Amino acid sequence: MKKIVLVLVTFLAVVSCKNNNEVKPEDLGNYLIYTSLTASKFDKVEVKLDGKTVGVLTKPFVPSTIISVPPCGSETEGIVLNLSRPLGSYSLDAVATLNGKQVTKWSSSLRFETGSCKRTRLTSDL
Repeated sequence: MKKIVLVLVTFLAVVSCKNNNEVKPEDLGNYLIYTSLTASKFDKVEVKLDGKTVGVLTKPFVPSTIISVPPCGSETEGIVLNLSRPLGSYSLDAVATLNGKQVTKWSSSLRFETGSCKRTRLTSDL
């Protein structure tokens, strides 16, 4: 009997400690980050969200007659970053380098909205 009570108390403690603030996929918004810089003008673009590195772009996204912007939900390593975050505003900072030297940088804020898919293209007149 004591074992059953102990198991039941343990089970209830574990269930009651469940985090009710979990973020569900449908509560997230998405941003696709990509660049249109000419490939010969940069080696990499380090992308930070709220000061934390979230990815690196190493090649430009090249639009075609079929696809002018990356499709929602897509992510291509080194070309398109797909960021998912809960509702809110976040700071975006990105730095493009060539041979270890900064060639350009961007700073802006992104507003993630529940269920949305937005895009930010990092571009310059380099």
